[in-house]
Amino acid sequence: MTDRTVALVAVVSLLASLVPALLLARHGAAPLSRVLSGWPRQLPFPPAALGAGLVGSLAFGQEFRFPALAHERGAVPRRLGLLVAKLVVSGVCALALGVAVLLADEAAVRLLFGADGLGGLPDIPVFVVGWAGLLVGCAWAGVLAAGLFRSTAMGLAAVLAVPVLVVPALRYVLAEQAGRSLAGLAARLQASGPVRWPSGIDHGASVVVRWVTQPVGGALALSVAALVCAYGLTALRSRVR
Repeated sequence: MTDRTVALVAVVSLLASLVPALLLARHGAAPLSRVLSGWPRQLPFPPAALGAGLVGSLAFGQEFRFPALAHERGAVPRRLGLLVAKLVVSGVCALALGVAVLLADEAAVRLLFGADGLGGLPDIPVFVVGWAGLLVGCAWAGVLAAGLFRSTAMGLAAVLAVPVLVVPALRYVLAEQAGRSLAGLAARLQASGPVRWPSGIDHGASVVVRWVTQPVGGALALSVAALVCAYGLTALRSRVR
């Protein structure tokens, strides 16, 4: 994955996020979180998330496009250090892309519509955690799927499958009562634990739990966990052989 490729993906993601952000701000009915992320409800994922997933997919996909870069053409490079490095780099790139998208969308909306186009965020910590988790999760899903299936296209397809297939399936399986029971998980853990959590940890845990219990957050976390398990099983099977 070259710097030029990452820069090209970042520029395309920025432009693709900017257009819906301006359209949402012009109509004025969308929440600020949707405006800043350039994520209209008609799209399954924001453009920045797809860009992060593509960056992650290219981390392994380009190695299989050029087999000389891989140690074994017939198998996935499964060295733990290599995988961790790809996850870290793709995660950092995804976070940088997310910050750039938020700043660019905010600047463009403020320039064209003034402060009236920007309302207040109802819950800033939840938005920050959700936005970062979405982009990093997409990048990691792309890395794992591309390494597992030896294809950039399959890595990006795994990212697209989260909102198209996993989210509807998760909504179908999980009843509304289950979602409500997870909503107070952090408070119940603190009340039942022998040691009282500091207020900062308690608030952070509740924010993370609230994001995971959302359909997209839960589906993405489930998909990444499934890909990690599949990757680990494949690596274990190759070692046994």
